[in-house]
Amino acid sequence: MRIFVSSSFEDLREHRAAAIRVLRQLGHEVLAMEDMIAGSVAPLAKVLEMVDRCEAYVGIFAWRYGYVPGRVAESLQTAMGTIPPVQGAHYGKTSITHYEYLRAVQRELPVMAFLLDEQCSWPPQLIDGFDTTTRADAPATADDIRALRQVLQQERVVSWFTTPTDFEARVSAAVTMAGLTRQLDLQPATALDPNTGVAGDSSAEIGITQAIVAAGDHQRALKIDIRTTWWSTRLYLIAVLADRLTQARRILVVDTTPAETTGETVVQSPTLQAIEERFVGQLSTRAILTTIGPRLPALGIFAQWLQARPIGYNEVHAEIRDLLDGWRNAFADAQGMHVNERAAKVDLTAELLRRWFGDAMLQLPMHIADLQRASVVDLLRLLDYPSDYVPVLTRHAPAAEGQSASERVDVVDKGALNGRLARSYLVELMDRARIV
Repeated sequence: MRIFVSSSFEDLREHRAAAIRVLRQLGHEVLAMEDMIAGSVAPLAKVLEMVDRCEAYVGIFAWRYGYVPGRVAESLQTAMGTIPPVQGAHYGKTSITHYEYLRAVQRELPVMAFLLDEQCSWPPQLIDGFDTTTRADAPATADDIRALRQVLQQERVVSWFTTPTDFEARVSAAVTMAGLTRQLDLQPATALDPNTGVAGDSSAEIGITQAIVAAGDHQRALKIDIRTTWWSTRLYLIAVLADRLTQARRILVVDTTPAETTGETVVQSPTLQAIEERFVGQLSTRAILTTIGPRLPALGIFAQWLQARPIGYNEVHAEIRDLLDGWRNAFADAQGMHVNERAAKVDLTAELLRRWFGDAMLQLPMHIADLQRASVVDLLRLLDYPSDYVPVLTRHAPAAEGQSASERVDVVDKGALNGRLARSYLVELMDRARIV
């Protein structure tokens, strides 16, 4: 990974050196102020550009808030013309170190924050408010750094350090863990169009075609939302097409029906409503075929026709059209008419799915609110999950101003995760061998 190391400079010189040394020994590329041309102060725009180029952020915080650009002699208008906007920062009040942290958060980088232990002995001349005689621009109090440390403890899982040697070990462990969490590779499930769940007009067949083509040979799961009407026959059809034409072998069932409220409520505009995907269950395509198939004679007819049909095809759109023709023929329905299928179907509900599938439907997803802060315990739970594809509920930032964070269900391919973790372990062994 390319990692940015951030801190105030003079007071943490030895700790910075320890962090940079161990990160480079572990094979990471490090960007830090040390790499810039010598000068009294690092240009803010250049520092932020370095953060933007990185994949992770290591922040080291003792008892200095750091240099505040624009506080003394710089022109605000001139400087702000070259500085990218950073949410939460105020030019002339925010230190470069604080700017770096806010930019990393804004860029959604993995953030590893390290705070000097409050019980650790520290020279007074390296503490804001105590060194006003030695530094002309030194803050009169430690209020700013105390406030920043408080924010870090509220927003992040922080690590505490003391000596440079102690700090070096903690950085190594934290960055290794951050590298592992990057292996999670949460895969979005292909969401099916709401019209796909019923046999109405041509839009249903268009939705089926689009979903199957989009899944192709790279997606591992499809997603249906039972907030809209879903026929049992259409769930079976999607499972057949996915099994035959894609690599998707799991169907995630979610429900985005708004939660019931009581009393007076303020109705949000639909554009501001965050979508909450409540997890109903995860079904394998095989379980769908073996559970729903025997319930209707027409599905048996379709299965026999499908078994006799060659598997190979030249063009996926044409193959889907032929399969949909065979589907209608199995129900003896004419083109554009779904009378017999409509008479045979059952509208799906969460309770019906639980009753039909029982233990074959996984109903307990993993909750990992922030993948960038997944723990070793989260990784172990993923690897112990009783399925090759693990349904994971995560929180996502608002898509628009005024929205709240939303919850979404996707999947982790456990086999691929195992492979990447094994490779990371072997690469680390090689790096350690080179170090020795």
